[in-house]
Amino acid sequence: MKKMVIVGFGFMGVVHAKNIIASDKLELLGIVDNRSADIFADIDKTGNQGNCDLPLERLKQTPVYKTLDECCKIEKPDAVSICVPLFMHYELTKKALNLGLDVLLEKPFCPELGQCRELIELAEEKNRIMMVAHCVRFAPAWKFLAERIRDKCYGELKLLTTTRMCGEPTWGVWLDTEIKKTCGGSLFDLLIHDIDFANSCLGLPENIEVNLKVDEYWELLFRYNDNQAKVSIKGGFLYQHTPFVSEYAATFEKGSIRFSSLQSDVIHIGTDKGNEFITMNGDAYQAELEYFAKCIENRSKPERCLPVSSLQAIEICRNIRNTKHT
Repeated sequence: MKKMVIVGFGFMGVVHAKNIIASDKLELLGIVDNRSADIFADIDKTGNQGNCDLPLERLKQTPVYKTLDECCKIEKPDAVSICVPLFMHYELTKKALNLGLDVLLEKPFCPELGQCRELIELAEEKNRIMMVAHCVRFAPAWKFLAERIRDKCYGELKLLTTTRMCGEPTWGVWLDTEIKKTCGGSLFDLLIHDIDFANSCLGLPENIEVNLKVDEYWELLFRYNDNQAKVSIKGGFLYQHTPFVSEYAATFEKGSIRFSSLQSDVIHIGTDKGNEFITMNGDAYQAELEYFAKCIENRSKPERCLPVSSLQAIEICRNIRNTKHT
């Protein structure tokens, strides 16, 4: 088993901890969090998707450290999961790589393209595995769609429209006004899921249109020169406490596929043969972690989610932010 520690114990740190504990390939050795308060208090009340059925007793047995240096000196881990606010990604990932650790970095990559490129080069130099945790790529319903886009089972993709929205976060670091300013808003925190997915399937868009922006709500249109497909991405942060939802509808030459998180175990497909549905199961976060564990065990690059692709998602987001909009 590979030994792993977590840096940052907010919502995503808690999710990663739960899945490391459940893994037969990984062992959770420690948690790094510099808060003075009890980090295990009220952890079942954070995030936008419930309490995640946490193994609280096992979590509370995990040693907690103030710094990654201290943790590594005592625990001697093989890898680290970094789950901290965006402005801390670069420095902590750089430190982890220099300490000789493989790194699973919670999305998004880093706020600056130069920082992303430097970390990619450093991981190569240190012969370390680094993967940015874009969980949607590992979600069963989205993985199914990606496979249909690539294998052209229903012909060429003509239109992909996605929706992803929730109430503005009211937990964790989002309560800190200064840190909140550095998180990139809904574009870098939420819609980057759909932006990254589209990029993983279709590559960089030739043209980006921002058709609507109201506060933290966006409506985007991507066009591709060498592909007739168009991608519409809508969503963002609504008023606080609004329930989370993600959906897609994909139209191909010979069929359509629809999915909604409101019915998360079902995909609907329409073709000339009529309507059919396929049931799905599996957890994206767990699948993502198991894939990373396999990569570090085999010393293989994370081909399903390469850092250079995660860099491109940042590049697209920055281009969107600089695009004129109404």
